[in-house]
Amino acid sequence: MVSLLAKINNRRSKMYGSSNVIRSGVSRSVALLLVVLLVPFSSGVQAQANESTRALDINRILSATNSAASRERTANTARENQFKAERSKQQGRLNAMRNERARQERISDELDRQFKANETKIIALQEDLAKELGDLKQLFGVIQLSASEAQESYKTSLISAQYPDRAENLRQMVAKMASLTDLVSITEIEDLWYQLQNEMTEQGKVVKYTAPVNYVVGYEVDENGELLKNDNGNPIPIYEKQDKVVTRVGVFNAVTGGDILQYSEGLGFVALERQMRGDFTSRAIDLQNSTSDVTPFLMDPTKGALLSALVLAPSVGEKVKEGGIVGYVIITLGVLALLIAAFRILVLIGVEGKVRKQAKDLKRPSLRNPLGRVLKVFQDNPNTDPETMELKLGEAMLKESPKLNSWIMFIKIIAVVAPLLGLLGTVTGMIQTFQAITLYGAGDPKTMAGGISQALVTTVLGLVVAIPTVFAHWMASSRARRVEGILEEHAAGLIAEQYEAQR
Repeated sequence: MVSLLAKINNRRSKMYGSSNVIRSGVSRSVALLLVVLLVPFSSGVQAQANESTRALDINRILSATNSAASRERTANTARENQFKAERSKQQGRLNAMRNERARQERISDELDRQFKANETKIIALQEDLAKELGDLKQLFGVIQLSASEAQESYKTSLISAQYPDRAENLRQMVAKMASLTDLVSITEIEDLWYQLQNEMTEQGKVVKYTAPVNYVVGYEVDENGELLKNDNGNPIPIYEKQDKVVTRVGVFNAVTGGDILQYSEGLGFVALERQMRGDFTSRAIDLQNSTSDVTPFLMDPTKGALLSALVLAPSVGEKVKEGGIVGYVIITLGVLALLIAAFRILVLIGVEGKVRKQAKDLKRPSLRNPLGRVLKVFQDNPNTDPETMELKLGEAMLKESPKLNSWIMFIKIIAVVAPLLGLLGTVTGMIQTFQAITLYGAGDPKTMAGGISQALVTTVLGLVVAIPTVFAHWMASSRARRVEGILEEHAAGLIAEQYEAQR
C-alpha cells in the first residue's frame, strides 16, 4: 500500500510540475478522486494492514496535496503579476501613440493654416506681378508661344542635325517661362531671335557637311527568334552609325549618295531602307557632285513625307509576287503564248515567202511549200474533169490548212483563259481579305487596302497577258489566212484554165 501511494504521489508531482495551466481547485479535486478510487482497491488487496499505517498514509497524501496546491497558487500568482505588468506596458504604449496622433493632428492643422496663408500670399504676389509687368506680360506671352512653337518645329527639322544644341536651349527657356518665378533676360530673348533668324536663313541654303547617319542593319528578336515590335506594331530596327557627307536642301530634303535621309530627334539622320527609283537618285547624285550655281533637283515640299511614301511603293516584281500562284500561272501562260505566236509568225512568214516564190514558177512545183504540193496534185491528174479536179484541189488545200493553223487556236485559248484566271485570283484574294477583317477587324484602312490591292493584281496580270495575246493571235491567224488565200486563188485559176481548155 505504501509503495502504491508513493508511486501515485510521484506521478502527481510530475503532473503538477509539468502543467502550468491547471488551477489549484481542479488539482485538489483530481487528487481526492484518486484517493477515493484507490482506497477501496488497496483495502481489498491488503486487508491485513493495521489502522495506524492507514492513517499515516492518508496524512502523507493530504500533505502532498497541500504542497502541490501551494506550489500551483504560487505559480498562478506569478503569472497574474506578469500579465498585469505586461498590461501596464501595453497601456503605456497606447497612451504614447494617442499622444503622438494628437501631436501630428496639431502639426497638420498648422500646415493647413500655413498652406492657406501661402496660397493667399501667392495670389497677392501674382496680382502684384501682373501689375508690375503691365504690357510686358503680353510680350512674354508671345515670346513663350514663339519659343514653344520653335521647340516643336526643331524636333523634326533637318537643320537640327547641324545645330543639335539649339533645341535644348529653347527647352530650358520654355521651362523657365512656364515656372512664372523667373523672367527671361534680354540675352535669352536675343538668342531666341537668333535661332528663329538662323532657321529662316538655313531654309534657303543647300549645305554639305559631314554628319553621322544611321542605317538599318536588322531587327530585334526575342529568345525564340521572333521579331520584337513597338507600340505601333512595327518591328524594332537595329541601327549602325556611319559618318557620311550629307547634302541638305533647306528644310526639305537631305541625301547622301543614293540614300534619302530623315531626321529623328533621338537618333539624328536615319537613312530610308529603300532607295528612290527614277530620276530622283540620279539628280540627287548630280546635286552632290555639282560645282555650278544651278542644278536640277526633285524636291519634296512635304519635308520627306512624300518621298517616304513613294519609296514604299512596290516594284513590278513585288506586284507580281503579290499575285501569288495564280499570278505566276497567268504569267507563264502569257510567256508561252507569246513564244508560240512569235514562232508561228516567223514560220508563216517563211511559208508565205516560199509560196510567193512558187507562184512565179507554176510549171515546176516544189513539195517544200503548200502551193507546190497543190500544183503537184493538179499536174498528177491532167485528164480529170473540172468538177473532180476542184474536189481534189480542195482536198489538197484542206490538208495544208491544219499545218498553217497549228497552235494558233492555243494562243486564242490563252487569250480567253488569262482574264478568267485573273478574276479567279481576285475572288480568292477578296475572300482572304474579308477573312482577315473578320479576325482582326477593319480598324486599319491600310490592311484592307493592301489586301484589296493584292486581290486586284491578278486581274491586272490577266488583262496584261490577254491584250498582247489577242494581238499575237490576230497576227498569226492573218498570216495563215493570207497563205490560204494565195492557195485558193491559184487553185481557182487552175480550175478556170481547165474549164477553158475543155471548151
